[in-house]
Amino acid sequence: MEASLRVEARVGGRVARAALDGSSGTVRLRVPDVRLWWPRGYGEQPLYDVELTLLHGEEVLDVWRRRIGFRTVGLDRRPDAHGTGFTLVVNGERLFARGVNWIPDDVFPSRVTRERYRRRLGQAAAAGVDLVRVWGGGIYESEDFYDACDELGLLVWQDFPFACAAYPEEQPLRGEVEAEARENVVRLMPHPSLVLWNGNNENLWGFRDWDWERRLAGNSWGEGYYLGVLPRVVAELDPTRPYTAGSPWSGSWDRHPNDPAHGTHHSWEVWNREDYADYRLTVPRFVAEFGWQAPPAFATLARALPREELAPDSPGVLHHQKADDGNGKLRRGLERHFAFPEGDFDRWHYLMQVNQVRALATGIEHWRSHWPVCAGTVVWQLNDCWPVTSWAAIDGDGREKPLYHELKRLYADRLLTLQARESGLVLAAANQGAKAWTGVVRLRRMSVEGAVVGEVEVELGVEARTVGIVAVPRELEPAGAKEFLVADADGLRAVHFPVPDREIPYSRPEFDVTVAPGAVTVTAHTLVRDLLLQADRLQPEARADRGLVTLLPGERVTIGVRGWQTPDPAAARSALYCMEPAG
Repeated sequence: MEASLRVEARVGGRVARAALDGSSGTVRLRVPDVRLWWPRGYGEQPLYDVELTLLHGEEVLDVWRRRIGFRTVGLDRRPDAHGTGFTLVVNGERLFARGVNWIPDDVFPSRVTRERYRRRLGQAAAAGVDLVRVWGGGIYESEDFYDACDELGLLVWQDFPFACAAYPEEQPLRGEVEAEARENVVRLMPHPSLVLWNGNNENLWGFRDWDWERRLAGNSWGEGYYLGVLPRVVAELDPTRPYTAGSPWSGSWDRHPNDPAHGTHHSWEVWNREDYADYRLTVPRFVAEFGWQAPPAFATLARALPREELAPDSPGVLHHQKADDGNGKLRRGLERHFAFPEGDFDRWHYLMQVNQVRALATGIEHWRSHWPVCAGTVVWQLNDCWPVTSWAAIDGDGREKPLYHELKRLYADRLLTLQARESGLVLAAANQGAKAWTGVVRLRRMSVEGAVVGEVEVELGVEARTVGIVAVPRELEPAGAKEFLVADADGLRAVHFPVPDREIPYSRPEFDVTVAPGAVTVTAHTLVRDLLLQADRLQPEARADRGLVTLLPGERVTIGVRGWQTPDPAAARSALYCMEPAG
């Protein structure tokens, strides 16, 4: 008699077997007392080896091995008083997602090694990121990417590879789309880091707002994939994970696809047309894309353009700017806040970095202060594939821009921010940690010359995973361009200037600089706002361990520096930039 086919499963020391019925079968195995896999910051990431063996009698025909993790994941999209939510829930814990968008890390994907994935994703984790969205204009990444996310506790939002375009739904493409989706859903589903499938990037929005409907004149464009084929494939092959039809997507054609009150939202009026102060005008349920450009590090530009005298409009710099009217948007965005530094490339380069940081900080601080109405921010973008002016936090040579270091503050478990509300100025203390945050906040109203105009201490008590709001006493609110407010608690700081920098009468910054192996120390004698050490100007391989920092008179900061072989105070001072008086 012919022996039947059987499948045997092994996980965590447990074994289960089942017979196949024809070419398919199901084996169920109960593993008691498993340790749950958690996103970083919420717990550990235990992984288990799973082995499936196909047997014919006692003969082993094939073996399949993977690493898995045990966790539950859900997506809360229930309607509420604010609209329709979009909150990830892992192991029953509701999350504010601290995310970044990921694009291919190189124009030649074959150059991205396992080590490079681990390094880049390790940078993300070190910046406080807990969610990485694999953008639909890129690729399905290799197993090395998802393995690293499993190990680092980075949640993965995986787009199907459709972005910013109309796709015909007829054969043979339709069959290829389904076959590719099936292959990759099965390939990636063992990874516990994978928590969400997304049908496309901006195509549902594009159909409504980008004149597609008229130009397509009734031809198919991909809707059948996003609302039909792809959710059916996910429901059949990976039913434990949520699926969303697109990003942005409000959940229904009865609403605008990019309605901020419903589902996911892409905030691109800011940058393209509006100032980043306008981030404060809305509280989207989940901000899946937003960003602001800045040039890459100086050493990156110098390597890419070795024979060019660098200028904002020099031929090579313009060639490395691919956004539509990119330099025009950069200039207009800068001039809303600063005097434009005509003819001074170094100052232009510094101010563009500052403006990128200010833009992203404005959005994230505002939206985090409105948790749980807003349940996540996904910065556009973490990385870059070539040395270009872009929205990235890490440039195409792997150098960390000031935005990267700012994300460490913005995505930390605890964040202090001063916010203007209808009732007046408030201090918002966002606490995503597992323990309550109690302490004392020191509030100081100060002049730009460094004098303390008023001071008070207030008690802070914020429960775990919540936001606390403390009203700033009216007498401490800054009066005009010569004053600002500082809040300090537990080593964290928030500052509030009531007017744009171009209106602030800064004093000439004065500070001392000392160096030691691996360190540059700056001691301020005046207000020194947004101090930045551009370590790559000291030596191309050099890296600083922090970005922008604001010092009050008498304060000091020590900046760690790696890769600088010949420390020198004069050289260090030449690589330090900060806010200066206008004119």
